[in-house]
Amino acid sequence: MVGYGELGSGTTVQVCLVGQNCLAETYLRQLLRADRHFRAMNMKQYMRFSPASRKNMIFLIDQCGLEIPLSECLRQLSEDCQNAKFLVIDYEKSNEEIVRLLVMGAHGFVAHADVSRTLERALMFIVAGHFWVAPEVMHDFMLEVGSALRKGVRSRQTTTRREDEILELVRRRLSNREIAELLQIRVSTVKFHLSNILSKLHANNRRELSAAPAQRTWKMMLQ
Repeated sequence: MVGYGELGSGTTVQVCLVGQNCLAETYLRQLLRADRHFRAMNMKQYMRFSPASRKNMIFLIDQCGLEIPLSECLRQLSEDCQNAKFLVIDYEKSNEEIVRLLVMGAHGFVAHADVSRTLERALMFIVAGHFWVAPEVMHDFMLEVGSALRKGVRSRQTTTRREDEILELVRRRLSNREIAELLQIRVSTVKFHLSNILSKLHANNRRELSAAPAQRTWKMMLQ
């Protein structure tokens, strides 16, 4: 198998067809035979490869009639094949639906009606490391990714009000027992919150917490 990038004259890209419709699989094989760069196979043939050789594969997934949820299919194939790429084909979908495909891990979408016209070009785009979707879909996808990243940063780095209280008392050099007595909570609860604080502020111990940025600093960084 070959890595993704520019295709040389003798380069062959492995394309595994995933779906339940035998007639659709036969049709897709015929389309791919027209381009010498592609070598089509089904899942049975793919499973004959050794685990070490299962890499740099493009999976052409016919979502119509797929027996398992597409998200689960993508997850399993991603775990089984290193550097896998996914092109999904199905009936016409809205931009929002195609964005959801990208969020799940797909690298492109082709409607059934456009397969004969665009399949080979779509695969070439994906081989070269691009996404095969309309520009407006990619724009919406990037907005979705940006929103998810911002939410992830906040959830990892923003301390709660209770954690702020405990952090302030730690900076005053109070012990866990003293903090528990002052806040009227259990010592085990103090330890639980302290563990979360250490994780969110990327600190290794109480000493480092004394120099950790306060909550207002995190909020300024996230604005």
